[in-house]
Amino acid sequence: MPATARSWEQRLDWTLTALLWGSYGLGVFMSILLTGVEPRTTISAAVAGAYVVLVQAMPRRFRHHLNIGELTAVMGVVVALFTVAITGGVDSPYLLFLATPSFYAGAFLGFRIGIETALLSSTGLVVVAATLGQETLQGQVVQTALLYLLMAVAVAQTRRVLVEAHERSAALVEASELTAAKLARLEAAHSALVSLSELASAAELNPVNVGEAALRDLALIVPFSAGQVVLNDERGTVVVARRGEPGTIDRRTAYPMQLADRLFGHLALWPQPGGNLDGYRPVILELLRPVILAFDNILLLRSIARRAVQEERTRLARELHDEIGPALASLGLGVDMGIMMPGATPEMARQLESVRRSITTLAEDVRSTVADLRHESTDSIIEQANRLVAEAGADGPAVIVDIDERRTPRAELASEVAAIMTEAVRNAFEHAGAKSIRIEGKVDRDQGSLVITDDGQGFDPDDRPPGHYGLIGMRERAAKFKGSVVIDSQPGGGTKVTVEWGE
Repeated sequence: MPATARSWEQRLDWTLTALLWGSYGLGVFMSILLTGVEPRTTISAAVAGAYVVLVQAMPRRFRHHLNIGELTAVMGVVVALFTVAITGGVDSPYLLFLATPSFYAGAFLGFRIGIETALLSSTGLVVVAATLGQETLQGQVVQTALLYLLMAVAVAQTRRVLVEAHERSAALVEASELTAAKLARLEAAHSALVSLSELASAAELNPVNVGEAALRDLALIVPFSAGQVVLNDERGTVVVARRGEPGTIDRRTAYPMQLADRLFGHLALWPQPGGNLDGYRPVILELLRPVILAFDNILLLRSIARRAVQEERTRLARELHDEIGPALASLGLGVDMGIMMPGATPEMARQLESVRRSITTLAEDVRSTVADLRHESTDSIIEQANRLVAEAGADGPAVIVDIDERRTPRAELASEVAAIMTEAVRNAFEHAGAKSIRIEGKVDRDQGSLVITDDGQGFDPDDRPPGHYGLIGMRERAAKFKGSVVIDSQPGGGTKVTVEWGE
C-alpha cells in the first residue's frame, strides 16, 4: 500500500478507535451513573466491550476487507442494538455506540455498505423502541435515525474524496516518473548529439569515434560494467568500440541498432555484478537513435565516396592507358631513333640512353598504376585491423587499434601487409594466451610500418619447432614487397612484431 494511502487510512483508524472506546466508555459510565451496577449494566458492558476488543484485535487487512468488514459492521449493529435494548431503548446511554458501525462501514467499506449499515441501525432502533413500547415517531428517535444516516453519508463522502485525491496523487506521481524517464532519455540523446556534433566539427566522424562517444555518454547514465558496439558489413561483424572488460556471454544484453528494416549492428552491455539493466532499456534505445543515424550517414557517405573513387580510378586508368601510355611509347621510340642516328657523339648517346631508361621506368610505373587503378578497391589496413578485433569476440583479448593511415597501400602490398598482421594477431590469440593486443603504426601508400604487441607468454624466436612455418611465411611475404619483419620476444615477456616497408 502506498505511503499516502497508509496515512489517511491510518488516521481514520485512529478516529474509529477513539469513537469505539469513547462511546463504549461513555455508555458504561452513564449506565452505572443512572442505574447503578446491575446485571443488565454488567451484561451490556461485557458484550459491548467484547466487540470493541474484537475489532481492535482484528488485523487491519482483515478489518478493511470488503466481506469481512461487512460482517463486522453487521455484528456491531447487532451488539449495539442489544446493549441499547437492555439499557433503556431510546433513552440508552449506548446510542452513540450504535453509531460506530455506520462510521466504520462508511469510512472503510464504501458508500453503499455505509448507507446500508446506517439504515440497519436506524431500523433496528425503531424496532427496539416499538418492542419496548416506546413512541417510535417521537423527535428523539427520528433525529437519532437521521443522525446515523447523515454520519454514514458524510463519512462515506469523505472517504470517496480521500480515495480520489489519493488516486490523483498516484497518477501525478506516475506521470512525474514518466516525465523524469523521458527527460533522462532526452538528456541521453542530447548528450549523444553534442558528442556527435563535436566529432563532426573536428572532422573525426567515423564508426570508431562514434561508437566510443556512445559508450562514454551511456556510462554517465546507465550502470554497466562493460560494453561494445558491433557493426555489420558484407564480410561479417566488426567491433568498432569497446569499454571495460566484457564478461560471460549469457549475462550480456544486446540492443539492436536498426533503422527501418536495415540492421546496422548492435550494442552489447554487461551489467555490474548483481545488477540488472532492464529498467534502463528506454534510455538506452533513446540514446541509440542519434548514434544509429550517425552510422547510417557514415555508411552512406562511404558508399557514395567508394563509388565516386572507383569511377575516378577507372577514368584515370583509361586516360593513362589511352593517352599517357602511347605518348611515352612514342617518346621512347623517338629517343631510340636519336641514339641510332649517324653522327651522334658517344657523350650524346650515353645521355639519350639514360633518358631512354627513365622513360622505360616511367612506362612501367604507368602500367603498374593502371593495373592498381583497375584492381578492385581493397580494404584499408585500419579496416582489416578492425576485422581482427571482431574475430577476438566478447570473450577474447582486448585488441586496441591505433593506426595513422594517410593513404591506403597498393592492392598487392595491402594484401601482403594485412596477411602478416593477421598472422601476428592470430598467433597472439591462439598460442600466446594474450589478454591485450595493440596494433599501431603509420601507413602512407608505398611506405609505412606496423607494430603488433601482445602481453602473452612469449617464445624464443630462434627455436623453430618442426611443422610451424608461420614466422618463415611472414618474412617471405615481407620479402615480396622488399620489406622487413622483426620479431622481438622472450618466454614470459610477450611478443613484438615490427613490419616495415618503403624508404
